[in-house]
Amino acid sequence: MALISSLLLVLVGGSLFFFPEAARSRWVWSLTPFNTRFLGAIYLTSLVGLSILLVTRRVLSVRLIVPIMWIFTTVVFVVSCLQIEQFDLARRATAIWFGLYAADCFGSSYYLWHYRRQIFMVSGHLPRHWHLYLQLQAAFMGIYGFGLLLLPTLFGGFWPWPLDVFHCQLYSAIVLTGAAASALLTRQPTPMQLCMLGLIQTTLSGLVLAGVVIVDIAVRAINWVSFNTWAWMGTFALLGIVGLALMLEARSLSPNR
Repeated sequence: MALISSLLLVLVGGSLFFFPEAARSRWVWSLTPFNTRFLGAIYLTSLVGLSILLVTRRVLSVRLIVPIMWIFTTVVFVVSCLQIEQFDLARRATAIWFGLYAADCFGSSYYLWHYRRQIFMVSGHLPRHWHLYLQLQAAFMGIYGFGLLLLPTLFGGFWPWPLDVFHCQLYSAIVLTGAAASALLTRQPTPMQLCMLGLIQTTLSGLVLAGVVIVDIAVRAINWVSFNTWAWMGTFALLGIVGLALMLEARSLSPNR
């Protein structure tokens, strides 16, 4: 399941981020340039977690990756069903979209139940300052993620480019996923799990910020004197900085060091 998902993420994420013009013409709904690269960043970041799961093949990887995979795929699947008017039901690509997300949703639900004891076990040591930070990050991302999902018009106005209700609710999936990952790792994670979250955050931050800058160089659509723009960019930059710090912390806590 992880291998098939990884191959799809390489294809989909790579085309959306690196070949946006070709990807937009084949996508299952209409995309703006900013949304194209942002989706590409999300899918390429998802590839990081699944790649770690494939390489390590350890329960410690499952503890983080399976819950966030379940949250992401479930939210995207439910939002797609509720906003089905966004899709052309006559296209084969639409059937593939719903089929893949239904399979991922039900598959991750099975593994979430199968590994439920390992997922919620206490397995390591977490310094107090990181425990407090991850609690704050989980709370902030949880509030904002549910805001995008339930009050999309209000919470979506924070973005540097205009978002419709569908994209606000769709992007709530990645924010809620981050909230869940942060909350899980407040339960005394191992160094490997801290490193995984750090790598995921750093990858997402770098790809999102690079995508926004690349697109805006071409279209000149972002208001760079707006507070909201800099707050949004700063939030993603902070995620990347914290991700690097988490990887350093994981290295310092590693028993092999």
